[in-house]
Amino acid sequence: MSYRIVLAEDEPLARRDLAELLAEMGHQVVAQARDGRAALALVEEEDPDLVILDVMMPQLDGIETARRIARERPVVIITALTDPTTVSRAQEAGVMAYLGKPFREQDIGPALQLAVSHFLTHAALSERVKRLTEQLEARKLVDRARALLIQHEGLPESEAYRRLQQLSMERNLPMVRIAEAVVAAFS
Repeated sequence: MSYRIVLAEDEPLARRDLAELLAEMGHQVVAQARDGRAALALVEEEDPDLVILDVMMPQLDGIETARRIARERPVVIITALTDPTTVSRAQEAGVMAYLGKPFREQDIGPALQLAVSHFLTHAALSERVKRLTEQLEARKLVDRARALLIQHEGLPESEAYRRLQQLSMERNLPMVRIAEAVVAAFS
């Protein structure tokens, strides 16, 4: 798999060497930055598949840069800092892969592949949690509307629910919209 990559590394020689290595591996380095602020701008401009960041960069370090973009795309950190505190900060920022310098050429491909895979899995799970949360909120709203119908109209529980269903079908609206209207009417 070939990726479009934004690469941020403050050391020009290391940045050039890594860009060349990535190109030899079949990837396209669409932009390069020497600091975190420039990397953020390039990520917005280029919309890469993934971002590779060094930790120690001027203006904005790689971990803070990762924190700002890791929800939108996978981030790989390549750094000489492998202490537990730095690794923990990277993890909290949403970094998907972490390579210590000096890295071996054969480690880069799997790290990129895993970063993208982890990112896609995380994104899918986040979307599922969002949908389930929305469903739960809708169910709570329907239950509240049902309770209001029971309280204000003296309907039995099953009849209150049937009334919501009937209004939903008659008006060709989702039951949650009917529930919103019922709650608004009785509030």
